[in-house]
Amino acid sequence: MVVSQTLEVYPGAGFAVQNITHLVNAFVASTKVQQGQLIAFYKHTTGSIIIGEHEGGIVADLEETLENLAPTDGAYHHHLREVDFNGFAHIRAALMPTSIVIPIYDGELVLGTHQEILVVDSQPEEIARYVFLQVTGE
Repeated sequence: MVVSQTLEVYPGAGFAVQNITHLVNAFVASTKVQQGQLIAFYKHTTGSIIIGEHEGGIVADLEETLENLAPTDGAYHHHLREVDFNGFAHIRAALMPTSIVIPIYDGELVLGTHQEILVVDSQPEEIARYVFLQVTGE
């Protein structure tokens, strides 16, 4: 069995981390798949999807680390087009995954105690984003 769905999310403007674990869990439960896997794919070039802990200190550390690696006010060739000025967001996204795979066992995602599914995006404007979900299994 293969079941797919696209989630619309609004992570926020600037550096944003949104916990979507509850939305993904609801989708997995709706599929009735007992054994299989979930693929989650973030359909944008300014953000990523990761497994992490949605805790304030960790989120702040992630933001600080990404700011050090790809500063918001850096000089990016992307900006020379003078269309948008989010070169830093593209670089940050390239450093993290755009998809994750999580096993499903007994109808539930196999996640550790503090593991959550997080969308991380640095797009300067708040706009809709999409996460494609696909469950395969039986």
